[in-house]
Amino acid sequence: MTKHILNTTPLTLALLVALIIGASSCKTKKNLAQVTPVEEVEPVEEQVAEELEEVTEEVVEERVPEKILSKEQKLNNYFREVSGAATTDAANGNIDQALNMFSSPDAPVLIVIYNDGANPDYDEPTTISKYLNYLKDTKTKAATVEEVVYDSEGRIKELVLKK
Repeated sequence: MTKHILNTTPLTLALLVALIIGASSCKTKKNLAQVTPVEEVEPVEEQVAEELEEVTEEVVEERVPEKILSKEQKLNNYFREVSGAATTDAANGNIDQALNMFSSPDAPVLIVIYNDGANPDYDEPTTISKYLNYLKDTKTKAATVEEVVYDSEGRIKELVLKK
């Protein structure tokens, strides 16, 4: 039987090859018909550009540095958080964090209640611990930091507030 195939004429072989190619090309046309038309496919460059833009926006958002607060600003924030805390536990947590800024929980606090320019009038002297607990208990608006005296370690040893 192998001799019979080898003895075929070149015309028969050409027809056989054409028949095989034709049969396989029908499958290719069917596969091409299932593919989305070219007009509907977004160009690859545009897809890559959009994805790169999304990733870049995410990275930029992550790299935006937080504003660095001074110790006075942090202290004012602690005062507001203590006086506005929803629970006693939250207020106590903020008090503990604020007290870490001080050399001692007994650091003196003076509150200016009146200032005519030359001679300020102060409320009764207190300590930072008592002042923070006062804010927690009364939920009153906190005074703002006017003057701070630091010790050699950079902790607050005296504080002057302004109502």
